[in-house]
Amino acid sequence: MTTLMIAGGGTGGHIYPAIAIAREFIARDPKRRAVFVGTERGLEKTIVPKAGFPLELISAAGLQGKGALDRLRGLVQLPVGFTQAFRLIGKHRPVAVLGVGGYSSGPVLAAAKLRGVPTIIHEQNAFPGLTNRLLAKFVEAVAVAFPEAASRLNRSDAIVTGNPIRAEFFEASGTPASSPARTGGDAGAPPTRRLLVFGGSQGSHILNETMTGALLFLARLKDQLLIVHQTGPRELERVQEAYRTSAFAGARVVAYLDPIVDEIVAADLVVCRAGAMTIGELAAAGRAAIFVPFAAATNNHQEANARVVEKAGGGMVITETDLSPERLGAAISEVISDPERIQRMGAAAKSQATPEATKRIVDTIEKII
Repeated sequence: MTTLMIAGGGTGGHIYPAIAIAREFIARDPKRRAVFVGTERGLEKTIVPKAGFPLELISAAGLQGKGALDRLRGLVQLPVGFTQAFRLIGKHRPVAVLGVGGYSSGPVLAAAKLRGVPTIIHEQNAFPGLTNRLLAKFVEAVAVAFPEAASRLNRSDAIVTGNPIRAEFFEASGTPASSPARTGGDAGAPPTRRLLVFGGSQGSHILNETMTGALLFLARLKDQLLIVHQTGPRELERVQEAYRTSAFAGARVVAYLDPIVDEIVAADLVVCRAGAMTIGELAAAGRAAIFVPFAAATNNHQEANARVVEKAGGGMVITETDLSPERLGAAISEVISDPERIQRMGAAAKSQATPEATKRIVDTIEKII
């Protein structure tokens, strides 16, 4: 049995692309398998087994952006994690090890290198994390989602693959729900536009707070704007009440959206964070967006992601520092009132899509085996 070991995780942005890669790797040969290595605290503990893959756990913790005590704990765990990883390489005898970022990537790829196993990393963000910046110095191959990441990793031979995105985002992409071709409104009536607001599965307090404040500045569009707002579980009732007392009492306000692909495809404009997977999903669907990058993201990588799309013309960036209800309301009004701009932004976003990302990454893995 030919085994690919995939190390990393912590967040869905690391795990979901890794699962897509694992599935493509196995689909090419029934004699193949994939095994994941993560940590007790990461989301991989739930997501990976649910996806049907075996998961091994090692001791590892972050070093960057931590307090002195947490950094010390992380350093103490390094030799323990490395020893565990070394044993796992011997146990599973992988033909290659893929690092996708996250706490466990470092020890596992270092152990693989020591054992002579080919290694590769995939960087999802425009600004690479500390682990991948260190690993890029010695791995056999580097795959990146954004061209900007290659120079930041000092690897001129890095392969730009994009991020693996679920096929349904590409399959469902097309005309926004509010286009004349897909609406049956009365002749002469102003077109209805659909706005989607979401801040990830847990929601975003700053997006919830600012968007509810922006409703006052959007009131003149009450007959032209349909809003779907995903709040996360903690602030659902408060946000629902804010909408009920606004000009948008008919808005759909929910804690969680599943499947999110349906809502993205139905939207004319999306207000959201700028995680790598969100960027990729919007590009695949060809949707215009106003990005509010998470300011506390390591190395401010979300803003780096969003700026790439903004430069291409597919989105607008409002940093948390510049964010206010009035500014957000004005930005939404500016885009939503200009159907030609919506189409241009959507087309520009689509130009950033990478439907062959998973295939390119697995092709690269096969080259180093």
